Amino acid sequence: MDNSEQTKNLPTVLADELSSHLTCPICGRLYSEPVISIKCGHTFCKKCAFCASICPVDGYQCDTTQLVVNRLVVGQIEDLLIYCQYGVMKQNGDFVSDPSGCQEKIQIGKRSEHESQCSFAPLPCPNSEVHCGRFRKSELESHTEVCPYLPCSHGNKGCEFTGTKDQISEHLNHCGYRGLQNSVSIKDFNLQTRLLEENNKELRDHVNVLENKVVLLEGSKTSIQTQLETCVREITSLQSKYDNLQSTLDQLMSGRNRRSITSPGNTGDYSLRSRSNSSSNLSGTKRSPSTSIREEHWQMPFVFKCIGTLKGHKDIVWCLATKRYKVFSSGSDSTIKVWDMENLAKGCIKTMEGHTGTVHSMAVHEDSLYSAGDDRSIRVWNAKTFEEEKCVENAHDNIISAMIVAGEYLFTSTFSLIKVWEIRSLTFKTVISGLHHWVRALALSMSKDSLFSGSHNTIDIWNTVEPFNLKGKIDHTFGSVYSITVTPKYVVAGTYNRLIQVFDVPTYKHVSTLKGHISTVTSLAISYSGRFLISGSADLKVMVWDLENMLPIQTLQRHDGSVNTVIVVGDFMLSGSEDNKHVISS
Repeated sequence: MDNSEQTKNLPTVLADELSSHLTCPICGRLYSEPVISIKCGHTFCKKCAFCASICPVDGYQCDTTQLVVNRLVVGQIEDLLIYCQYGVMKQNGDFVSDPSGCQEKIQIGKRSEHESQCSFAPLPCPNSEVHCGRFRKSELESHTEVCPYLPCSHGNKGCEFTGTKDQISEHLNHCGYRGLQNSVSIKDFNLQTRLLEENNKELRDHVNVLENKVVLLEGSKTSIQTQLETCVREITSLQSKYDNLQSTLDQLMSGRNRRSITSPGNTGDYSLRSRSNSSSNLSGTKRSPSTSIREEHWQMPFVFKCIGTLKGHKDIVWCLATKRYKVFSSGSDSTIKVWDMENLAKGCIKTMEGHTGTVHSMAVHEDSLYSAGDDRSIRVWNAKTFEEEKCVENAHDNIISAMIVAGEYLFTSTFSLIKVWEIRSLTFKTVISGLHHWVRALALSMSKDSLFSGSHNTIDIWNTVEPFNLKGKIDHTFGSVYSITVTPKYVVAGTYNRLIQVFDVPTYKHVSTLKGHISTVTSLAISYSGRFLISGSADLKVMVWDLENMLPIQTLQRHDGSVNTVIVVGDFMLSGSEDNKHVISS
């Protein structure tokens, strides 16, 4: 395959203005595989020449049997200077130079030579691309120094341990595979052992299920026996009453003058009246919570009750956001749906389409909604008309996991970095790099002058205005941070290891651990007073906490899948889940 065939589908951004002598007279763009017509002497793109029947220059009939490669033009094109493909990004439908990428200007003919060695080329983590993702070639070495998926050097003997370099070094001191020779039989033995253990576990689980069913059947048998005995006693009693009535009737009928059994004044007529109890529900009631959206009316003791379920997404719900009395929900079906909290009976009032993958994050600023996710694009929507206004394609090299607005800037995070954009124009401002692993959570201080970013074993604190410098760090050993919220008193972080960690403001010292969930704490929301905390988890539960005494108040379990997002809207709480639904509680 020649060089043009290899590169014709790659993004091409010229470093200098294109000469009109190198543009095809048919399509008006830079020649692609230029060929010259022997009949008329004019040059066209090969594809254009086969599509045209008349030469647009002199009107002669095009004869595709008389086309040859114009090697002079090919040479001129290969000398043109372009930007490296790792230094461009797609913005508003066109590729433009990316200030955060490679800044080399290279000849088209030497493109493959440069890009095969470019330090900005994305490469997969050699230890685990699934868990770690891809990195620029220049950053890959620094990542491998802290990668938590480095395999044990005895892996070829059967050891499956992975960890950081320090963890591997400590593990090697007591690894059970030390001293063993490389042996296929050891691996086979380990494999067979694991298979036997799995089979035994399945058998034990099956036996446990059968034993539980037997216990349930025994309990049902006892219950049915008790009910049967009760029924027999009732039948015996009724039979006795019937016999007594029959005997009395026989005695009354035996006389000549049978007495009437109708009482004076009783006509034998009667009517039944039932009291009508009205009840309201989500589908038939127009709720008007706009007066309670601005402030919180929670006083202990209180209990949240589910008042309804909103269904509309065809796949997992990942994120919720609110603008006054409008609620936005996004998910794996690539859509954003709009709901009116003042009239929930209408259901979904608008479906916003444009993304081509899961929408993981949203943020609201004034009359604009910002969204991002798997397709690595950032889209801006009008929060009143629900129409798309701007789009930045390929804004990141990886999935965009979180976003937040602070002042005049939009912050978006992904694997090991945060990008800063000007909020009005969505122009790229700068990049904050070198963070630990995935940055899944972003939050602002109460004064909005500090940005908190959560990653593996650390919470970084950044200035929200230029130069966006690091103001402080909260180092810890609690694992990856999946959610963050900030109150006037505390920084609260939900982690992968099922716990919620609470740090003091402004000392950032660890003050408490909230225990109650049994899986990753995926989302956190705070009440307007800052006293009450709402947490969602992959264990299907939503929990309410009192931060004054660090104790749980209530546990709600209305979802059939992982709870991925929770928000507070006045006196209402909304939660979104992998069961494709979001639940409203009040």
